[in-house]
Amino acid sequence: MVKRMFWKWYRIIMTHPVRNLLLILTTGIGTGALALSMQTTARLDRLVESTTGGADKRIVIANAEIGADGELDWTMPFQFDESYRDAIASDIGGVKAVSVVNTMPMDQIQANGQYWKPSGVLGTDQNYAEVMGLSLVTGTFLSADNVKNRDKTLVISERAATTLFGGAEEAQGQVVAVDNGFRMFTRDIAGGSGANAARRVSPWSNYTVIGVYADPTRFEAENYGIADYLMPYTSLLPSGMSFNMPVRMFAARITGTSVANVESAVRSRLDEATGTQVKISAWEGSPDSPGVSTIDKARQSLTDLSLVTSGLGVLILIIAAFGIVSGLLVDAADRAKEIALKRAIGMTVFQGTVELSGRSMALAGAGGIIGLALATALSLPMREILVPYLDALGIASGDLTSRLFEIRTVLAPAAALALAFLFSLLPAARAAGASIVDGLKE
Repeated sequence: MVKRMFWKWYRIIMTHPVRNLLLILTTGIGTGALALSMQTTARLDRLVESTTGGADKRIVIANAEIGADGELDWTMPFQFDESYRDAIASDIGGVKAVSVVNTMPMDQIQANGQYWKPSGVLGTDQNYAEVMGLSLVTGTFLSADNVKNRDKTLVISERAATTLFGGAEEAQGQVVAVDNGFRMFTRDIAGGSGANAARRVSPWSNYTVIGVYADPTRFEAENYGIADYLMPYTSLLPSGMSFNMPVRMFAARITGTSVANVESAVRSRLDEATGTQVKISAWEGSPDSPGVSTIDKARQSLTDLSLVTSGLGVLILIIAAFGIVSGLLVDAADRAKEIALKRAIGMTVFQGTVELSGRSMALAGAGGIIGLALATALSLPMREILVPYLDALGIASGDLTSRLFEIRTVLAPAAALALAFLFSLLPAARAAGASIVDGLKE
């Protein structure tokens, strides 16, 4: 069958070799452009899914309202407490997991005799890994007991572990001295220079590394505010102090619902629980970017890029299809006498239309195969072209997953055949239905 198809193509091409080869080449370029755009779209779709959680969204719920200047107007004292975390997780539809997130002060750290300025630190709880989709490389994540006991424990990223200790395994169990920036004084009631004497408390505390998690992508780290250092949000308080650490934000993973729906449902639930109006603001993104859905902006940018590449491919293919139709008209004019003779001995208009359209589709099919091969060959160069654009969005080039062959690219040659048939049908029918007498005079 393949051999018969090959010879059919050969006979069609050899009727007008130069013209037909140019038509095949034009169609191949159009098909290749569309296939390449589909290949790019497939990559971008996987990129969006892998970096934004697919159907899931990771949002921030703050005990504040967003002002006209974009800043958070906090309720003082804070209305949130730890019990609301479980209430939101269990009572609000679409919420899969909730964790406390408090920005923690950390002016500097000391490890292995060296001082460092930490890139970011969050106070959180045992649910943060599930909310953000973090996976451990070694050790354990924060536990409920760590939070309850105000343990001075740290879970750090692979990047931080490599910087401080040379690697994840080497970091496990190490002690990091943390300067939290507090300069506190307490009453020394045990004596000293008097019952009312003040004693300065050192701002430095020793934290033990209990786990190391795999680095999130730079896109995730920046847009969701995932810090390199995670500690129990209660750990700044001395273990004997009765005062509870305030809670002002939650991070949540949601699915099958919108951020606005979750915000409204949380507000209603907490208003009912407290008997008062609770300030609530929710957004998808980082705790440091109130109300700004950086993820939506990145997602829209990637979607726009997909539409542009797909639209360009379709446009080129349509132009190529018009070229095939032009070739068909010339071919029909050249074969007018032949078609008239066939009509005279019994060929119907329908059969003539199919024959002429079939020649156009044969050229489109040859161009489609060439275009598909061309798109596959250009797969890697196209990936490299996308890298600067993705870097501008904060997505590392390594985040752009690739496959040698994308299944959806077969739609490109199928589209070339469909367009060739659609555009050639009416001209072929007119040529096949022309007067037999006029055709024989040619």
